[in-house]
Amino acid sequence: MREDKTWRYIGHVGTGFSHRVLEDLYTKLVKLKVPKSPFPARVKDEAVTTWGKPSLVAEIKFAEWTSKGELRQPVYLGLRSDKRARDVVRERERPRK
Repeated sequence: MREDKTWRYIGHVGTGFSHRVLEDLYTKLVKLKVPKSPFPARVKDEAVTTWGKPSLVAEIKFAEWTSKGELRQPVYLGLRSDKRARDVVRERERPRK
């Protein structure tokens, strides 16, 4: 997710994948492999993470935002082709009128 024109880590997704989806994602992600993290701040498990160029957009459902600004209980729903990665920002709840 982008915040103030820089990439911001908001957690990782560990569920919602079938074997077919994982194979498809691997095929796409292996082509996007980069040597270092795209995030300005250090990320948990950074040394054992394989990084990819941030160009794919995934739709994720989640329970809530944590106090650290990360996703709680994220679930992968699929890739989106209608949005560009650089256009993804955190949506803020609007007060009801």
